Amino acid sequence: IKCCVVMVADGLIYFRDLLDKECFHSNFEKLEKLSSTTSWEGELDLKRFLINNDNIISAENSSRDFTNLSCPKRVFETLASPTKTIKNMLTVPSSPSSPVNGGSVKVVQMTPVTSAMTTAKWLRGVISSLPEKPSSKLEKFLSSCDTDLTSDVTKRVSIILEAIFPTKPSGHWGGSMGLNCTNAFDIPWAEARKMEASKLYYRVLEAICRAESLNTNVNNLTPLLSNERFHRCLIACSAELVLATHKTVIMMFPAVLESTGLTAFDLSKIIENFVRHEESLPRELKRHLNSLEEQLLESMAWEKGSSLYNSLVVARPSLASEINRLGLLAESMPSLDDIVARQNFHAEDLPATPSKKRAADSDENGDSRSPKRLCIEPRSTLVDQISQTPPAKQSYTLKAKWRPLQSTFASPTVSNLVGGNEKCAEVGVHIFFSKILKLAAIRIRNLCERLRHVEQTEHVYNIFKQILDQQTTLFFNRHIDQLILCSLYGVAKVSQLTLTFKEIVNNYKREQQCIPEVFRSVFVVNTNHNGGLGSRHVDIIVFYNEVFVPAVKPFLVALIPSGGAHPDNKKNPNSICSAL
Repeated sequence: IKCCVVMVADGLIYFRDLLDKECFHSNFEKLEKLSSTTSWEGELDLKRFLINNDNIISAENSSRDFTNLSCPKRVFETLASPTKTIKNMLTVPSSPSSPVNGGSVKVVQMTPVTSAMTTAKWLRGVISSLPEKPSSKLEKFLSSCDTDLTSDVTKRVSIILEAIFPTKPSGHWGGSMGLNCTNAFDIPWAEARKMEASKLYYRVLEAICRAESLNTNVNNLTPLLSNERFHRCLIACSAELVLATHKTVIMMFPAVLESTGLTAFDLSKIIENFVRHEESLPRELKRHLNSLEEQLLESMAWEKGSSLYNSLVVARPSLASEINRLGLLAESMPSLDDIVARQNFHAEDLPATPSKKRAADSDENGDSRSPKRLCIEPRSTLVDQISQTPPAKQSYTLKAKWRPLQSTFASPTVSNLVGGNEKCAEVGVHIFFSKILKLAAIRIRNLCERLRHVEQTEHVYNIFKQILDQQTTLFFNRHIDQLILCSLYGVAKVSQLTLTFKEIVNNYKREQQCIPEVFRSVFVVNTNHNGGLGSRHVDIIVFYNEVFVPAVKPFLVALIPSGGAHPDNKKNPNSICSAL
């Protein structure tokens, strides 16, 4: 029996068949009458969570006439949709003057409900009121390019968002791409989400154009605005925030990457810029993007098929042979025509896609590839595919720490636009590695503090940094926490601390980001009898002894103090490096 539970001061009240279509209207009126005569202070007001397709009643509007919610049928359709859910709806916020704080200090606790309220209010108040098409200012930037890109931008949005929020039966990919609308209630919901994501995309795109134009002192942003990867990343980020706002559990990250044909490394390039240029973004959504960026940095960007490897073969040629040997390169990003075909779109239902030639020309980062398909082509072939004539050098007035986005998304082999002999791949890899080091520094410090060996924080960080710089292959197909745990244990061994791997792992389990796979399943490459490559997954100690120590031993031995209590340690470092 369908029912809805409502929190009131005296306990729980439930209405049988509240969501039944036949009696919904009458029960809706009963609920309104009850809410107008009952004190809701300190409790949950269900009125705030009754959604009218696009709107959620806010706290400041809750005192108004509740009948303004529009037709109860639309409210019923929204509540009945399986694609929307809010976790822990019945979690009651604790009183701000509870005995715990002595009644003198007000403590604001962010519950799942209040978080949903905040983000929904932002989406309703800021984004929903925006125009459905590019603004006049954005159109001016698009029309100021070498060719007017307005039509291409609007067509791309329609195609990519249809792939993420399909409103028609999916093609041969089944439910693997986007949502799978199985009933009539889901279709209007998907249409509304597409509209919200497109509005957010246009808003952030305009802000980025203004910033790029101001910093470069030019209005012609053709290299950036014609870049297919840049637009897809921006659309994907917008869609992900809409999904996060509506607490959609059917399509969890990284499904949005599969729908858009992007890889984790691609998306990592836009998150910081997205947050910087959307100042109205609620704190909860900023945290969501920060959480996504951590996932991208810690492991997803290192997975097989990541476009990170396409940049590494250019930025660090010494790694090219190992990358190709392991078949880590990503395949080409699917064209818009491919996405249309996979989604089984009908030509009369969607605008025509930009020509394949234009799509190829506009995708300056042509080396990027699908996150789920792999290739083992040699580096020479890759470089031939992504080579192009660098744009003419221009004189830029740059702000501190500002980097033009067109360099970030340009082909890895293109020279950096801000001068010097660096390739764009080198700049991109440097930025990516610097973010990894910042994340690792925080995690190393927290773990050392938890183990009460804060004095070893700098040593562990320096070992990790050396590995990233000189033994980068240890990161391939692995999680950065695996290297952090091994670095910490290696430092403990050479420092002769009474610290076991078991103690390190047990304390790591308390860390917020801990997942068992980090210490239970570490990727290791094997060579079979025929000389072919194989792989297996081992526990963290086996990985430490078989792979980590042979590669990192020189860095660890360098930490052994000369003239210490054990002068033979440098002659026989294996005894103090290996895990027993």
